[in-house]
Amino acid sequence: MVQMVRVVVLGEFRVDRLVPTLRDGGADVTVLGSVDLGSFLEPGVTCGELPAVMSEQVLLHLLRDHRADVALPNMGCRGQEQFLLSYARAASRMRAAGAGLGASCRMPVHSERFALLASDKVALHRLAAERGWPVPRGVVCADARALAGAVDELGFPALVKEARSEFGAGRHYVRDRGHLNRVSGEVTYPVLVQESVRGEEFAVEFLSGPTRTVAWPVASMGRIDGDCAPGRRVRVAPAALPAAAAGELAATVADMVAAFGPVGPWQMDLAVTDDGRLRVFELNGRLSGVSNMSWASTGLDPHVAYARTALGLVPPVPRADRIALELPVPNGAVLPAGPAGTEVMSHQGTPANRAPWNSGYHRPVLRLPEGRAEAARAWLRSLPPGVLLNSADEAVAQLGRGLAALRQGGGLPA
Repeated sequence: MVQMVRVVVLGEFRVDRLVPTLRDGGADVTVLGSVDLGSFLEPGVTCGELPAVMSEQVLLHLLRDHRADVALPNMGCRGQEQFLLSYARAASRMRAAGAGLGASCRMPVHSERFALLASDKVALHRLAAERGWPVPRGVVCADARALAGAVDELGFPALVKEARSEFGAGRHYVRDRGHLNRVSGEVTYPVLVQESVRGEEFAVEFLSGPTRTVAWPVASMGRIDGDCAPGRRVRVAPAALPAAAAGELAATVADMVAAFGPVGPWQMDLAVTDDGRLRVFELNGRLSGVSNMSWASTGLDPHVAYARTALGLVPPVPRADRIALELPVPNGAVLPAGPAGTEVMSHQGTPANRAPWNSGYHRPVLRLPEGRAEAARAWLRSLPPGVLLNSADEAVAQLGRGLAALRQGGGLPA
């Protein structure tokens, strides 16, 4: 008789998309989160509490208590962003000591070096300068006086980023001296001050295994604005980068993978400036808010692919065969069904993370093949006022970007 594999999922980010795949693969699943998930998940899934403060010692005790065969890091909800380094260090100890720690548990997690880059913006900035990765001009500041001098050097507006911050926090778009004075007394130092980049913002998700790294299509997050809120913009996947920027991105990713050993899901925020230069904003050692578009454009859900790797399966290479257009819609407004041959995909969030509903709007994704682009354009322009958070013109323009990328082969990094 084959013994059932005990998988402990560490975190509740879109866990409803992880658990069915794990259970279908024969795993006994326990989910540890920050709230009670019992009523949210399918019957028979054991749920428990994820500690609010995580260290490698706490994690090792936790995994022993649950007799875990596999531990699956699943950050993405507030309060869990900085757990990544503890996970990486615990995995290193388990590999070094094996059963001597009392638990033979496998944890597919990034190396400590990659975890540091993905959880510390100052470390990423310094390493980028050493390795020639294309990041915005920036200055690391240890106190308020240095912060003021850095902004004087870079000019207004500027971005101020705490080195170690949580999901959706610790980033400030500083517009003027009064705003700078307020921010300088609120942030936790050290901080990274970066020049404000003018151009289009993009994101891309990856899944790294022992033998290869696969990438989902690059997604356009729209034009960078002073709100620093890409979730409020119309977004689309796939999206094509200029040839020079695509080549530079491919070289940067290859160097990151070869030198720093990511294992599992990760994500990159980047931009292409108005003069065509690539700028990498930050790394995240997890899946992100664009995974809905990654799924819709390829048919391969990144969360499902991640679950399959926990069961020892090699994920296929994602290929875009549809346009995924994410449309911010105010809560209370009803987005009607799309035209024939298209699909509107809604995503509810979890009890611990109600996004995308908790900011006054939600983000359904319109999924369509190339041949339905004209019908989708007409549908967007016919929507009543108030249905879209933004204008129909913005949605139509992003649809055009997605169509062009799909015709070029899916917008994947080279």
